[in-house]
Amino acid sequence: MRRIPTSLLTVAVLFVSGSCALAHLAILSSALAVIDPDGRFTLDVTFDLPPFVLDLTPQTATDDAMNAWLNGSTNSLAASLEAAKSRFASGFAVETDHGRADVPGINFPTVQDLERYKASVPVVKLPVMQMVSLEGQLPAQTHSVSFQFPRVLGAVVVTVVRPGQDPASLVANPGEITMAVPLRLAGVAAPSDTNPPAAEPGRWSVARQYLLLGFKHIVPEGTDHILFVLGLFLLSCRVKPLLWQVTAFTVAHSITLGLALYGVVRLPSSVVEPLIAASITFVAVENICTSELKPWRPLVVFGFGLVHGLGFSSVLLDLGLPRHDFAMALAAFNGGVELGQLAVITAAFLLVGWWRKRTWYRRAVVVPGSALIAATGIFWTVQRIALAVK
Repeated sequence: MRRIPTSLLTVAVLFVSGSCALAHLAILSSALAVIDPDGRFTLDVTFDLPPFVLDLTPQTATDDAMNAWLNGSTNSLAASLEAAKSRFASGFAVETDHGRADVPGINFPTVQDLERYKASVPVVKLPVMQMVSLEGQLPAQTHSVSFQFPRVLGAVVVTVVRPGQDPASLVANPGEITMAVPLRLAGVAAPSDTNPPAAEPGRWSVARQYLLLGFKHIVPEGTDHILFVLGLFLLSCRVKPLLWQVTAFTVAHSITLGLALYGVVRLPSSVVEPLIAASITFVAVENICTSELKPWRPLVVFGFGLVHGLGFSSVLLDLGLPRHDFAMALAAFNGGVELGQLAVITAAFLLVGWWRKRTWYRRAVVVPGSALIAATGIFWTVQRIALAVK
């Protein structure tokens, strides 16, 4: 019986640890669409270029593969960028209630753009955020517009600036078309009763989009946050210590998430990311050294929660949260994060919780699981510090 929970936990933690150690910091893609009264539009999409060129998601692309591509010859870079441009064009679309919009050309990053980027920084660090710019014309009599992006980009947060209307914020799920947003273009008659206009994105629709975005930021994309929560779970077989820690963590990261998004406090990712990795190490090592919740543990977890909140905020800072529903979107994203954490804890209980009252549980589950988490945290701390000081 002892081998069952031990092997299950080892496989689970090794899987998460391996993903955590190999995957680089993933930043959400964002897009800004500006629509003129005559139906002309520009759209700028900012995303992590190397994973897209390799036809991988930011979560599955490894640092070695991306650096190998960045250090390739001029000819290989040019060929891969041209192929990536074609894939972007085939996966992108601007849809309206009167057909697909005409997008005559795509200004995709070139080898020269990469060379200029490399010359502007002492050392090329991942991620390499680049912009694709597009211009187009909406069909005549357009009353609504929606967007589709290549699936490999992952979720894309889209801000739509419309004439005579408030900006709209949408979340494009991977490879899917966004919900339609209504437009009021010059010289275009109002929709008829037989062809009713698209509904303005409601507050609950915005909340749902950002709730899912927050959940996905934990499961499956937030491997570092998953490891931290597993570290909290492993401290004790009793529910009360876990609740104390999770509550402290939740309150703390909610505070800094809000403060960072309102511009009150911010720290560079070169500081935040190593601290997040160090928090994983600390929690896991303490699990090995003690079997009970010490008085200082919730305070320490609270402090680390403040740092994790700054990490969460980096996901949202440049994504154009809807101005009129800012608080709703922020609360929904935070709620999604909490649901993601609860999903991790629930999965851990289902995986090994059945044996948590056995005398061998600590020796067979807590110690080896915490050791694996600590090893990953140490590796990532060193890796992120090395990248920060380059």
